Amino acid sequence: MDYETLLEKAYKSIPDKVHAKERWEPPVVESYQQGNQTVIRNANEIANKLRRDVQHIMKFFIKELATSGNYDNGRIILQGRFTDKQLNARLSSYIKEYVLCTECHKPDTTLITFEGAPYKRCEVCGARSPVKKL
Repeated sequence: MDYETLLEKAYKSIPDKVHAKERWEPPVVESYQQGNQTVIRNANEIANKLRRDVQHIMKFFIKELATSGNYDNGRIILQGRFTDKQLNARLSSYIKEYVLCTECHKPDTTLITFEGAPYKRCEVCGARSPVKKL
């Protein structure tokens, strides 16, 4: 057999999941209305998947939605009525600003303070980029 045939045979034997580009899926907000409040029931799950502090995520929601809120028993309780669509749009903004690397677009980042300013640092490519302070 020639080289091209062997190479083609080797590529066919590789499982499909190896070729998959996306290994990480962003979390989805699960919420419900309770009177005049909106409760995000899976706040801990979101925080764990994003590898961020749930208090940081809560501050972002409060600021973006111009409301008040608190954290209680694994839930974020926001004053006001918000739809899942509104909350998921804000969560996507949070992920873009505070989670995804600006260079390689991987979610493997950590929040650090460098010279008094907040940054996200990528554990994959080593890039460091400033983020807004909450």
